[in-house]
Amino acid sequence: MVQLRNPFIYGKVHMKITRPVALAFAGASAIVLALVPAAQAASLVVGGASSVATVVADCKTDYTAKTGDSYAYASSSSGQGQKDMETGKDDFAFSDSAHLTSQSGTAINSSEIHVPAWVWPIGVMYNLNTKQQVAISYQNVAKIFAGQITKWNDPLLQADNDRKVQQAIYKKDASGNVVKDAKGSPVVLRTVTLTQHITLPNQPITVIYRADSSGTTGNLTSAFNTFDKATWTKSSKVFTDLVKVANDPIHFQGANGSAGVAQLAAKTKYSITYAEVNFAALNKTLALASIINPNGDLVQPTADAAAGFVASAPIGTNGVVALDYLNKGAGVYPFSVVTYALALTNYGDASKAAAVKRAIDYAAFGCTTAAPNDGFIQISPTSPLGVKIKAQLAKLGK
Repeated sequence: MVQLRNPFIYGKVHMKITRPVALAFAGASAIVLALVPAAQAASLVVGGASSVATVVADCKTDYTAKTGDSYAYASSSSGQGQKDMETGKDDFAFSDSAHLTSQSGTAINSSEIHVPAWVWPIGVMYNLNTKQQVAISYQNVAKIFAGQITKWNDPLLQADNDRKVQQAIYKKDASGNVVKDAKGSPVVLRTVTLTQHITLPNQPITVIYRADSSGTTGNLTSAFNTFDKATWTKSSKVFTDLVKVANDPIHFQGANGSAGVAQLAAKTKYSITYAEVNFAALNKTLALASIINPNGDLVQPTADAAAGFVASAPIGTNGVVALDYLNKGAGVYPFSVVTYALALTNYGDASKAAAVKRAIDYAAFGCTTAAPNDGFIQISPTSPLGVKIKAQLAKLGK
């Protein structure tokens, strides 16, 4: 289980805060990365995806020490981050989905580009009274969130948990770190056969979904659209664009932000939701499902499994990573996300452009070293993804 480090720093006061308060702030409040900016240091305005609020907070001290800069991160949603880039409110924004369509009605800045900054797995989290890790096939995850599977002991889910499955064992170095190949994919040492047997309860499933515009929702529904185009006719950052949830409080309840859905699921028995894996660590009644991927492997939502998923993905000239949700690589996790930094090639201010470049470079290559337990993959600058990130950063100018 991923362990999350707190406390956050708000304004100019360093406070130790309780878990419920921390969650509420993480979903809606600005996280100030430094108490006192260094002389001549840059102070940027940044906002967007709630999924990265925790890792941004955990890296705040190291970021300032390495760059001398600071920024206040307004954690909201990918959709809001995209809107704020359209209106010029943010110097740059983090978004869990590509910014290809205007969210505000204002045209997207013609100099905006995508810079892949973080890669992480979406955790499928459930609230069940069991210490055993429930398995769900990638197809059945889509059926649950479409409302086609409505009870935990549905024969399809029971079959997922009464079968033999393969699990990849990664090669590790002398320090216990997973060995990566030249593409950044973890090296599979061998696969083992596991017998999965859990009796699931005869209880209705409550789906907790993101009620706001969410890049996490956009990525999840993109995967679902790949698995089942008849039901999930398109992808969307707004869950209710695709699934009819009105007047069905038994099976569907909405909440805003990653922290919001995790909190609601944590107090709703027999529920299921989706968010960055750290939110399961913060909510002790939630557990992370193991996913049976398209290769038939039982895979946990780890950084290494996400790294394997994106390692071979092609990257467009606009910086957008083309994810293959039917990737049959051994041990890859199909519900993985690339969080982009949305930035400009023309800021009209050389010092601001340099500060934005430093901030995004640190997010992509430095932050995961400072916060290795937050569930985000460590990207090598020499991997194909790292090389593309460097190429995109080089485009940022005055």
